[in-house]
Order: sequence, then C-alpha cells, then structure tokens
Amino acid sequence: MTAERDRASRHTPSLVPRSATARALSLVLVALAYYASARLGLSLSLVDANVTPLWPPTGVAVAALLVLGRGMWPAVAVAALAVNVPISETFLAAAVTAVGNTVAPYLAVVLLDRVAFRRDLARLRDALAIIFLGALTAMLVSATVGAVTLVAAGTIPLADLPTAWAVWWTGDAMGVLVVAPFLLSLPLSWELEPWPVRRWLEAGAFLLATTAIMGWAAQSQLPLLFLVLPVVGWAAWRLQLRGAAPAALTASLVATWAAVRDLGAFAGLTVVEQMATLQAFNVCVALASFVFAALVSERQREAAELAAAAAQLEERVQQRTLQLSTANARLVQEIRDRSQAQEQLTAEEARSHREHEIAETLQRSLLPDRIAELPGVDIAARYVPATSDVQVGGDWYDVIPLPNGLVGLAIGDVAGHGLHAAATMVQVRMGLRAYALQDPSPASVMRGVHRLVSQLRVPEMVTLLYLVHDPSTGSLRFSNAGHPPALVVHGGESTYLTGGLAPPLGVTSEAIFTEATHELAPGATLLLYTDGLVERRAVPITDGLTQLADEVAKSVGSAPTEDPEALCDHVLAAMIDTDQVADDVALVVVRPTVASDGSLALRLPAEARMLVQLRGAVRRWLRESGIADDDAAEILVACGEACANAVQHAYSDAAVPGPLAVEGRIAGGTLELEVRDQGRWRAPVDRGGGWGLQLMQGLMDGVDVEQSAAGTTVRLRRDVAIDARP
Repeated sequence: MTAERDRASRHTPSLVPRSATARALSLVLVALAYYASARLGLSLSLVDANVTPLWPPTGVAVAALLVLGRGMWPAVAVAALAVNVPISETFLAAAVTAVGNTVAPYLAVVLLDRVAFRRDLARLRDALAIIFLGALTAMLVSATVGAVTLVAAGTIPLADLPTAWAVWWTGDAMGVLVVAPFLLSLPLSWELEPWPVRRWLEAGAFLLATTAIMGWAAQSQLPLLFLVLPVVGWAAWRLQLRGAAPAALTASLVATWAAVRDLGAFAGLTVVEQMATLQAFNVCVALASFVFAALVSERQREAAELAAAAAQLEERVQQRTLQLSTANARLVQEIRDRSQAQEQLTAEEARSHREHEIAETLQRSLLPDRIAELPGVDIAARYVPATSDVQVGGDWYDVIPLPNGLVGLAIGDVAGHGLHAAATMVQVRMGLRAYALQDPSPASVMRGVHRLVSQLRVPEMVTLLYLVHDPSTGSLRFSNAGHPPALVVHGGESTYLTGGLAPPLGVTSEAIFTEATHELAPGATLLLYTDGLVERRAVPITDGLTQLADEVAKSVGSAPTEDPEALCDHVLAAMIDTDQVADDVALVVVRPTVASDGSLALRLPAEARMLVQLRGAVRRWLRESGIADDDAAEILVACGEACANAVQHAYSDAAVPGPLAVEGRIAGGTLELEVRDQGRWRAPVDRGGGWGLQLMQGLMDGVDVEQSAAGTTVRLRRDVAIDARP
C-alpha cells in the first residue's frame, strides 16, 4: 500500500513510454483523444463556431503531459491544428490558434512541476495549484492568442473581442478544472488499493445523485445550482479524488449545457455574465471537491501514521506490562486498596510544589538579567506578567550584541500560559541567540528557529519579530513571523513596519522568510511589543494599535529627549491596568543615541567583545561630523589602540571588568578624544610589546596619558579638516 501511494503521488510522470513503439502509440492515442474531445467541445460553441465555454482538450492535454511526460506535446499540437483548420478563416489563423492551444497546457504543466505538483491531488497545495496555476493562470495564454487571432483573421468584429476572450478563457479553464482531474484519477484505480464492490456502488450513487440534482437545478428558474455542492463535497469526503473527479465533471458538464442553452440560472444573461456565472460555479465545484478531497487525504494519511505509531506503542506497552504483571500484580493490588486516597493527595501536593519551584526558576531565567550597554543606541525594556497564580507565560524579548557592531533585537510570544509555554519560550530564545551569532541575517535566523520549533512539536502558536540594527548606518533589517508589527515614531509621524511577513513559526511544514529594511533616523524611536499591550476583549486590535501609535507619538512629541525608561513607564501606564493584566506584556524601546552638540559620549564595560561595537560608534560619529575618510581611518586606529589597552590592562586583577568611557568633541578644527578607565594598571613588563603609545603618537598630533588613583585617562588630539560633502 505504501509503495502504491508513493508511486501515485509522484509529481513526475510515472507512465512515460520507454520504447519507440510505445511512444508512437501514446502520441497517436493522445492526438485522437484530443481531437475527439475537441469535436465534443465545439458542439457547445457560443461565439462563431470555435469558441466554447467548455473545451475538454485542455484537460486531455494537461493530463497527458503530466502522466505521459512533456514529450506528448507534438500530439497536442498536431491534433489542435487538425481541429482548427476546418473552423478557421486561413491556415495561418489555424496554426497560430494551435500554437496557443499547445503552449497553454505545456505552461500549465511547467508551473505545476515548479510547485512539486502530485497528480493524485492528495495535498491541499496540489488542489489549489491545479485550480489557480493550471486552470485560471496558464489558460490566459490560449484565450488571449485565440481571441486575438479571431479578430485579426476577421472571423469576429473587434467589438466581440471581450466576449470571445471571456468564453475562450472559461472553456479552456473549465477543461483543466473538470476534465484533467478526472483523467488523473483513472490511473489511481490500479496504482492505489482496489475498491471493493460496495465502494463502486457508493461511487455510482454519488454520480447518479449529482446527475439528478444538476439536471433538475439546471432547468429550474431558481438559482439552485449550489444544491449539488454538498453531494460533491460528500463524494470527496468519502472517496477522495476517485469519487470527487467524476462528480465534479458531471456537475460542470450539466452546468455548461445549461449555459449554452440559456436555461435556468443562465437564462436572460449576456454571454459575459453567463461565463462569469459558469466560471464561478465551476471554481466552487472544484474547491468543494478537489480541495476537500485533498484535505481528507491529508487527514487520513496523518491518521494512518498516528494509528501505526499508536499500535507500535501499544504493543510495547503490552509486552512490558506482561513482563511486570506477574511479579507485581499482588503487590500493586494491595497498595492500591490500602493507600489510594493518600497517594492521590501526596501526588497532588508534590506536583503543585514542583510546578511552583519550576515556575520560580523559569521566571528568573526567562528574560535577560540586564540589557547590554551598546554604543549608538539607548535601550529599555519591561515585562509585565499576567495576573494569575503561576505568573509565567510565553512572552519574551532579547537584545543581542552581534559581530561587526550590529545589534540584534527579538521579541516573541508562545501562545498560552504555564510551564509548557515558558519552557518552549526558553528553548526558542536560546536557539535564536545561537542562530543569530552564527548568521545574523533575519531570514537565516527565522529559518533556523522555524526548524527548531517544528522539531519541538509545539501545540501552541509561536510568533517572532527579529530585527538587526546597524548603529553606524542607521539601517534596520527585520523579518516578522506572525507577530504584531514594530512601531517607529520620528518627526511627529508614526509608522508600523509591516514588511517581511511570514506565518507564525512551526504552523507549516515549509515556510519562506523574507527581509524588509527601514532607515532608523537619528532621534527616531523604535517600539517592540507583544499582543497583550494592544489586545482587548470585544475590541478590534486595530483600535489598540491606533491608541499605541497615538500615545507614543504624543509622548515623544512632548519630550523628544525623554529617556527610554520613562517612555516604557508612560506606555504601560497608558495602555494597561497593571492590577488586572489579562495577558503577559513585553515591551522594548530602542532609540539611536544622538548628541545635540555633536559630541561623542560612550560608556561600556571594558570587555574585548565590546570593542567592535565601540569602533562602530566612533566611526559613525566621525562620519556624521564630516571628518575626511583618511583622517577618520587614522583617528579610529589610534582610538581603538587606546581602548584595547584599557581592556587588556586596566582591570587585569579585577574579578569583573569595570567601565570604559570614551568622549569626543570637535572645536576650532581640532578633534579631541578621551579614553578613561577606573582600573589600576600593573607595572609594565618588557615582553617585546609597548608599541601602542608610539602608534598613537604617530597617528595623532598630541597624545597625553594621565594616571591617578581614580584610573587612567588617554587624551588624543588632532587637527582635522571638515568634509563639506552633504
């Protein structure tokens, strides 16, 4: 059964003829089938004698190219030419029309192969692909070529072009929608498990019911064609594609017959209106049959896998139980009779105590113990837990110093509360940190975390917004997996960053993540938050987003230099009642550092990992100050040497590195930099080094070193020329 399912589900052709004789016979049979179905379709013509609302040959061509291979296109081309020559004004018109009739199904197969289409339509994506790519999109080619050719050949006037095009597109699309799935279902009869007799009887009953309902509804003056949809859907539910395809074909054929003869719901309508109604009906039939059949097939496959796993588990449990039951049966029964009530009470108390301890441990480790001090940005964060007995949820945030001076910002939410949500959140956060340090690209990090969440088999939804900020350029790259969008406020304007969207993590087997960019101007405010900040019961979330944007814009507008910590407090006070918090709230405020007088002021821990961020901040300050590139490069080397010396020597005897301060100013064409630490340097040892001071003196016009009990200060001075470029 598994081998049959694999053979039937491959999107590549499984019945491609191998020998020359088989290939020639296949070409002849495809050409005959195309020609015969074309003669049937022409009997339903609405425009001139060659435009019909149902063109079965497109379904024949698509099915043949899918099952027998794309090499069957010559048969389609020859048969199309044979069909079009007698009904065309000229041989050239017939040839052009035949080209369109060949290219359209060939394009449909190419598009379906691009999305890994499986011809058993056992997946939802396959049903949607054949409807929207194979039928509605690819057939635009044949309809356009054919309708324009009719006008060019003088067969129809130009005024009839829209009508002819609509009918032609409807006919070709309907051929793919109703005929191709039927033909694709035929090989399944021997590729899949054979049906018993009762299944064939059930299929026949569905077909008879479809014919009877459609035959009556098509001639009724009331718009009752929809009555057939439950029958088609039931057939798809019970029999999947092998039952849905014949029912859908029957329903579409009867509807087309009624449209051609102006019967029932189609009476009194224009040709365009008839085609629109027919197209809509057939698409609904396709959705109700093929899409439903695909969903049922997916569910049955998952159920079969689950049943197999359950059976294996049950077998192992039974074996283990049999091994233990003989030795423990008498003892278990005695313990159960004497202490059942006490065991229940003890277990409940132990579980409650354990959950409380775990909750406390997780509560301390959920969020960063402190926000890293990073040059070029001011960051503040808040976390408000929901008011519940175990105040642990899945909301979280993180600030990650990245290589090359970049800053990673993350905020996410694991739906639900309790220990499971918190444990999942911890794993996601740690995974994101690892992926970000490996490759900080938002799309790359999202793909890694998506794979992690998929393997965790998280039952709840996981949303994540991840951003990478470059303080030296102000650029902001981000990707959003189902999380509320970030808010940027600058110059009195509020903007939500709605790009880089993707579904929540882990909800789909495959996910494509993209990146979007935004320039975070100096002085702008970036706000990251979770849905607990803006969601209220019985209130649209758009109202909460609007209120948040207004509150932040008002606060920033009244106090542009307001500390991010104060802005966090203001937003929480305005948006939520901290005494009754229905959902956890995480909030992060980020603002690029701006010095109003053009000076530089940095204060960082004297750690080697911070030197990259420090150099990026100094580089940005030099560029924004208009320092020429050559001067800036030498100043940056000298400053970096002074900072590296402080990191290496100032706190060598301390258990924890102390602070490192860098200040800069430009006045009267002279640039001054001060690098200060609060440590105590050890006496120098001659180990072949000592070139740092000479390097600084060679690059700067003046270097002063002042050591005292309070620490060491290195002052660098250089005369510079201000670059006048904008």
